Amino acid sequence: MDVTEKQDGYLKNLLKKANLLYQARSLEEALVVTQEAKSLCTLNGDNEGLITTNLLLASIYDTSGRYHGDTKKMREAQTFIRAAANLTDPKSSRQQLSIELAHARAYLSERASETAERYLKKLLAHSEEEREMDYQILALIGLSENATHQNEFDKALKYAETAKALLGDDKVRRADTLVATVFNQLSQIYFKQQDYDLMLSCSEKVLQISAKSGDVEKEINALKNIAIYHAAKSNYKKAMQCFLDSMDKSKSINYRYHTGQCLINIATIYATLYNHEDAISRYQMVLENYSDIISKNTRIVIYNNLGNIYYFSDRLTQATNYFEKANNLAQQRNYNEMIILSLANLSRAYIAKGKIDLAEERAKMAEDLMENQGDINGRQINLLNLGHIYYHQGDFNKAMLFTSKGIAAASRMKDETNEVQGYQLMSNIYQLQGDYKTALDYQLVYSKAQDKFAKEQRNRQIIDLEIKNAIKEKQKEIEQLTRENEYQALLLKQNEQIAEQNAMLVAANEELRQFAYVASHDLKEPIRMIGSYTQLIERKHQHQFTEDSQAYFTYVKEGVIRMNDLLDALLKYTTVSKTEDNFEKVSLGDIVEIAVINLRVSVDENKAIINCHELPEVMSIRSLLIQLFQNLISNAIKFKKPNEHPEINISGEAIKDEVIIQVSDNGIGIDPEYQERIFVIFQRLHTRTEYKGTGIGLAICHKIVQRVGGRIWVESEVGKGATFFVALPRK
Repeated sequence: MDVTEKQDGYLKNLLKKANLLYQARSLEEALVVTQEAKSLCTLNGDNEGLITTNLLLASIYDTSGRYHGDTKKMREAQTFIRAAANLTDPKSSRQQLSIELAHARAYLSERASETAERYLKKLLAHSEEEREMDYQILALIGLSENATHQNEFDKALKYAETAKALLGDDKVRRADTLVATVFNQLSQIYFKQQDYDLMLSCSEKVLQISAKSGDVEKEINALKNIAIYHAAKSNYKKAMQCFLDSMDKSKSINYRYHTGQCLINIATIYATLYNHEDAISRYQMVLENYSDIISKNTRIVIYNNLGNIYYFSDRLTQATNYFEKANNLAQQRNYNEMIILSLANLSRAYIAKGKIDLAEERAKMAEDLMENQGDINGRQINLLNLGHIYYHQGDFNKAMLFTSKGIAAASRMKDETNEVQGYQLMSNIYQLQGDYKTALDYQLVYSKAQDKFAKEQRNRQIIDLEIKNAIKEKQKEIEQLTRENEYQALLLKQNEQIAEQNAMLVAANEELRQFAYVASHDLKEPIRMIGSYTQLIERKHQHQFTEDSQAYFTYVKEGVIRMNDLLDALLKYTTVSKTEDNFEKVSLGDIVEIAVINLRVSVDENKAIINCHELPEVMSIRSLLIQLFQNLISNAIKFKKPNEHPEINISGEAIKDEVIIQVSDNGIGIDPEYQERIFVIFQRLHTRTEYKGTGIGLAICHKIVQRVGGRIWVESEVGKGATFFVALPRK
């Protein structure tokens, strides 16, 4: 097997590993492996491999953005898609289809509905023309998702059913991931339509396929939908188990959005089981830890739910505060349904506090908004509120009218709690009017309903205790397993680290030995000899030289200097990853200052302006970072515009676990077509007569950043300068 075949095999394994890691949503590991594969493709000039790795990087960034509600990462995904698009062969239909699909998925994540739909329809037409069935199915599922986002559920279902039909029968086997994708989307539509039986059927199929294939995200969604089904059927133990399993898996892949949604559902189950304190703690956890990823409409619902919990546990001040919060935010969002519900709940809370004037004001505002709305949630509450208000004001005819309407609405909407409260209010109204017989009849209905309600409450509290006990037992099992496996896991990890370090040490020593020998004997020594004898000949025979001879000797001397520079740069490049310096806390501001001092002669000669804004600290290798910034600043000065002083701006900010540094200049810029090539060793975009250099400087930057666990990329347009981005880990 020759070297090329070995490299191809290694690359194939890397891509397979990267895809498996991505499917398991081990995004950080997938990113590292994909970047390694991309570097290998760049070195080999493998266009097809670069398209594949760029599209996978786009998927990784897009997924990470969705998990964290990070639109910046979603936008960064688009840069990888564009890089892949620039490399595609116009004659390759599958490459073109892959790019169209990637664009569509990215715009779906950003909820850019019109743009996503345009790309998806283009993909559908193109895939139908090319008879690429898998891409047709993916286009239809994308269109279904887009319609679901816009609450067009009939349209969404039509697209998804068409995709399902294209899957074919058992004789035409489609990839499991594709089948799971179709049924996952169907389950989402059925959930929105509250068709829980069909949702369960689809979700169980998705769970079976995804658990087998290792597609964690679909497994998580399936578990969540199965939990929702059981909650709707009042099987709270099973629902809680599925929600907890789904949440544990979402935490394991750092899927923050889904974790927050699971916490909301768990809190709602606790509230249903009258476990008010656990419900409050889960809702508060969402508001405190996941506020950056939950929508404002979800926040309104949480405020309203907290208000209800405090109301039913007789903590009226807190209840009023949360209902006010819900109403204020709903007003800002023009969320009409929640404006009405929060006003009705506020009115009810004010009645309980004896503030009848305030209660009447809120109730009438809600009544005005509910005109011609039908049985919208909150109508039954508000009708009973008006009954209470007129009862307190002594207008018993109106009190009976609105209370009877409230009871009827609560019965139609299957709201037993408010229906029961309506019976008690009717009993009180008739009692004050002296109609004790009718009052007694309503009181008996109320008592019977209350007994049933109390029995249901006790049953739910028993279920809550069973859930608590099951969770406690599960925690004990986990702790025991952790203790038993901890020692073995530690030994295994240490053995793996030792083996990996030994392999790296052997490879590094061999590489250094070979390079040191070649650099010191086979290359540098002949160059020194050429330089020395050239100088001797020039001194001895200079008076005999013609003009042409003098020019030839000048070319030889310049060649010797360039070769020495090249060997020195190559030595630096090879030894970057072998530095023995330790990681330490480093001030990036100090690093830039040292780099500028080292370049003082070049800065002064070119009258360069360097603006360095306040930079954070990182844990890194000081010597390598000085070399990194020295190369970037030197590069910016070198590629200045003619007759224009170079101006370089250096800034940075800490984003979660990374520090992103920007080094911007006003130079000649870089054509997007070549932005991948500039980090490859010996790649030059200009002749030596235009710009001097070895073609290794940016390759050294790339290797330094890899050595310290970071990333480097560039954004630029010809004639508009360039901005180099360096992402360094904070720890």
